[in-house]
Amino acid sequence: MMALLGMSLEDLLGGLVVLLAVGIFGTRCLLQSDDRRNLVIKWICSAILLLVGVVIFSRHSVGLSLLYIIPAIALGFIWLPNIGNFLVKPLTDSFDGGAHGSERKPFYFRAEAIRRKGLYQEAAAEVRQQLEQFPGDFEGMMKLAEIQAQDLHDLPSATETLNELLGQSGLPTSRTVAILQTLADWQMNLGRDAAAARRSFERIIQLFPDTPASLAAQQRIAHLDGVGQAREFREHAVFKVPVRERDLGLRQAVRQEATPEDEAAALAEEYVQQLQQHPNDTETREKLALLYGEQLNRLDLAVDQFEQLAALPEATPKQTAHWLELLATMHIRQGHDIAAAEKTLRRIIDRFPRTAVASQAVARIATLQGELKAAATVTAAKALGSYEKDVGLKAGPYSSPYLS
Repeated sequence: MMALLGMSLEDLLGGLVVLLAVGIFGTRCLLQSDDRRNLVIKWICSAILLLVGVVIFSRHSVGLSLLYIIPAIALGFIWLPNIGNFLVKPLTDSFDGGAHGSERKPFYFRAEAIRRKGLYQEAAAEVRQQLEQFPGDFEGMMKLAEIQAQDLHDLPSATETLNELLGQSGLPTSRTVAILQTLADWQMNLGRDAAAARRSFERIIQLFPDTPASLAAQQRIAHLDGVGQAREFREHAVFKVPVRERDLGLRQAVRQEATPEDEAAALAEEYVQQLQQHPNDTETREKLALLYGEQLNRLDLAVDQFEQLAALPEATPKQTAHWLELLATMHIRQGHDIAAAEKTLRRIIDRFPRTAVASQAVARIATLQGELKAAATVTAAKALGSYEKDVGLKAGPYSSPYLS
């Protein structure tokens, strides 16, 4: 065969190297092409023309014949658009931003328009059609699940869609948390299944322990049982002192209604019971601290609760600063202690330097003297009296079932 073609071993090896380089280049172009079918046809035609050229060269090694020009013209005709695009593309990219500026992406506006007309099955079908072109697209999967859960009232299918999305590798933490929170909300509000919602929140805690997402999930778990609604009702109840009735001697003893102090003490006990079941319920702990300081005149217990909140490792800087700000307010309004308030605010500056919360703390330190004067004009806090012994969440090491 080498004798037939008039080629030496060195020429053959050189040709193989060229073919290998062309093959690698061609494969790369094939993978990056949007029109692979036409590109494959071009490569096959080019290979045939090159083979014809080699045969012609082996038969007519002397002089330039018209036979050489025919394959060359054919190759130029095939690849001229690609060559022109290659030469002009750098110039056009400088104006239109190149291929990245026109990157293909899914569009769901048509599905939304169909959905607004109340055609929910058709809207879901339109979303699926986009997902066939862009498999696993986060926006599309979430939109499909939303239509299934909220419009078609098919929570099992929506759950399956979200679980399929959760199964994707490399899913960012924020998206994983958003998916599980959405699923839990649907399980609670649409499915009325608190146990399933609890399991979804527990998945967040297991996947991302000691993080703000974990703390938020613990908060949601603490309020799944409906205790919060009854508690909110009691908090906003109007405390009234009963009007003294006449002719009490002619009727049986009238039951004495609870005083504001009784209500505050009972509410504190309710908070304590909630925290014993859910130690990381920061919302209830904050309310308990405010109740201790503002209504029960127990600054020591209020400080203890705020310190436990500020020590939470998974809390965000904004949350921690908020609790320390409230603690500083307690030192001013209930303790009239400007030094303790300033020391508390400086803890924010030391823990979160060069942040917005630190800047706010610096600004507030300059106003503490005015806050103290305003607090001095307020009527002294009422005495706790006989209720003191029953209002405390007794001090002790703060523990949480989610912290090790």
